[in-house]
Amino acid sequence: MLVKTVTTVVTTDSTGKPVDAIPVRNAVAGETDAAGRPVTAIPVTEDPSGLPVRVVAGKAAQNSAGQWVDTLPISGGVPAPTQRQLVASFCAEPNLAPTLMAAGGSYTANQIRNGHVVGPANVRDVKIHDIQIRINSGGGAEVSSPSATSIWKRALEQGATTTPATYDAGAISKDMLAGGKIVTDIIPVPGNVLAAGSSIFTRATRTVKNASTGVFDPALDNINGMNMNGPSSQGFRTVGGSQVNGNGAMNASGSGGGNTCWPWMISGIPDVPMAAGRVVGDSIAQYLNDTNTSTTGGYIKRALNNVNGVVMPWMFCALDANKMQNNTPALAPLQWTDINYLTWLMMQLSTNDVAASRSLAQMKADFIACSTLTKTTIGPYGLPVLMLASCCLNRGTFTGAMNTVKSDYNTWLLAGADGYCDGAYDGRPYQGDPATYSDTIHPTVQAHIDMSGPLATFLTPFLDPYYRPPGYVSLV
Repeated sequence: MLVKTVTTVVTTDSTGKPVDAIPVRNAVAGETDAAGRPVTAIPVTEDPSGLPVRVVAGKAAQNSAGQWVDTLPISGGVPAPTQRQLVASFCAEPNLAPTLMAAGGSYTANQIRNGHVVGPANVRDVKIHDIQIRINSGGGAEVSSPSATSIWKRALEQGATTTPATYDAGAISKDMLAGGKIVTDIIPVPGNVLAAGSSIFTRATRTVKNASTGVFDPALDNINGMNMNGPSSQGFRTVGGSQVNGNGAMNASGSGGGNTCWPWMISGIPDVPMAAGRVVGDSIAQYLNDTNTSTTGGYIKRALNNVNGVVMPWMFCALDANKMQNNTPALAPLQWTDINYLTWLMMQLSTNDVAASRSLAQMKADFIACSTLTKTTIGPYGLPVLMLASCCLNRGTFTGAMNTVKSDYNTWLLAGADGYCDGAYDGRPYQGDPATYSDTIHPTVQAHIDMSGPLATFLTPFLDPYYRPPGYVSLV
């Protein structure tokens, strides 16, 4: 968005028609408008007196004085978005071990309600995406689990209005197999619009059946879930009917615990360009030892929920003990799908790789594999998706050799990783002394807070989906 100042000075355009003089200047790096949105620089030229002007063409219109003028578009030439993308927060890959549907009772259905915040744009043509994979604890291996077929019903809640979702042009539910993904039809929310910055809720009722026989057997069939908390997060197992099309908090009376499950994605088409990202991380990215709430949840979520005053749409693939070694596109192919719905991806994994005595060469190779797929994927604005990184934090359990690998890896990232890293955030200056942590590994609440502000500042330029950082290297 171009910053302009309209004066009362009258001049004439190239055809001699009177116009209001509009001084135009290029934006500087990091500049925002009055609403806090990034300003996009546009080419300018000079008139004969040396005043910067915009060369424009347009239809005639009248100004406030009734004079006929040439219309002046001030969008900087950025086209309106047309491609589907991630549009809201609190989306993720499941990361809990499977739970028997009937465990602890005769439960037959899983009721789910989760809050999300729409990014800084109005959004149309909304869909909800779900996935049946999970990150396996103890290293992060991707698992097509649970094996039981899950049957999903979805709805979207806005204030006092809940809009049921359908699948495949009208079906009220859809089966999802192990390793599968499903997506709703466009959900006909009022006006076909989710307002910028608004709070919404995704609702679901999930049942299960045996993948081979098709028999409903809650005593044998599992559901997956999520161990991170979102806004008004609910997930429990019940006997009886669906609550998917209700409104407000679900009725948990007589229910069994778990599981909630965030959507893999909420997608739509924004009315103005909007960034969106995915974080691949470990327990520190996930939240440990911060509090696990919708307003805290670790330094990365804290930052993403307040980047220059707005929520940047985000999704997570994170779990404790996660390693980059197990999260490359070759070993976790499903996790690396739908990158074309994003404008950036951040790799936070590294500390558990270093702690496992992996070499610098091995870590570089894994990062390059992840970056190559990311940077050769075209995002929703016709540009390659950016590959970002969060540097490996200091850790009390690292040996001297491990610290050397950590330092060399971070130096490589901060220098651009031979063109494979489009921006690296270094949280070490803000993490405090690991000796003060309960285990010398996981940052304290205060350390998460201290790292979140600088990360939000680092991410601010990336609010503009057209932003390319200095020294950007394209792989396409």
